[in-house]
Amino acid sequence: MTVMSSSRSGTGLKGSAATVGMMEGAFFVGRSELLNWVNGLLQTTITKVEQCASGAVYCQILDACHPASVSMKKVNWMAKADHEFIPNYKALQAAFDKNSIQRHIAVDQLIRAKYQDNLEFLQFMKCYWDHEGDRDYDPAPAREGKTLPPWAKGSVDGALKAPGEKENVRPRSSSGVVTKVAAAADAGRRPATVA
Repeated sequence: MTVMSSSRSGTGLKGSAATVGMMEGAFFVGRSELLNWVNGLLQTTITKVEQCASGAVYCQILDACHPASVSMKKVNWMAKADHEFIPNYKALQAAFDKNSIQRHIAVDQLIRAKYQDNLEFLQFMKCYWDHEGDRDYDPAPAREGKTLPPWAKGSVDGALKAPGEKENVRPRSSSGVVTKVAAAADAGRRPATVA
């Protein structure tokens, strides 16, 4: 693992940012805490770590650490495919270089939207923000009027998912019984006609 360093003087880091490794406390932060932190910081409603794969979230976190160091007008929040993610990572790498952050960004792994890769990079970004972050950062103006994709707005059939609600659960009736449609789907067949 490559470590990062910061050339900022007078930040009170005393070398701690330069020694970020896998044993840093941020690498023990769980998924839910990370998502709550990102959503609070960026005013989003991201529900999965994998949604950070486009690189837009990482760009804005770094912009929160070093305002105006990321060219946010170049960040594509609406990117959906791997080839659309790459310009976001180029903007992120340029900001890393500008701020003397010597950390390898594994773009090939991150754009595949794998949970573990994005979790570890998000943990790194949280650690970096803990050391360098601007607590008065306002994310909406920094996005320069760009709209967020539906998954970042949190709209699921017109309603936000309740905190702590599980994602991949079978639908249940109000009595708690698995519905016929869900049971048929689990069995791999079409549901019986309900009269």
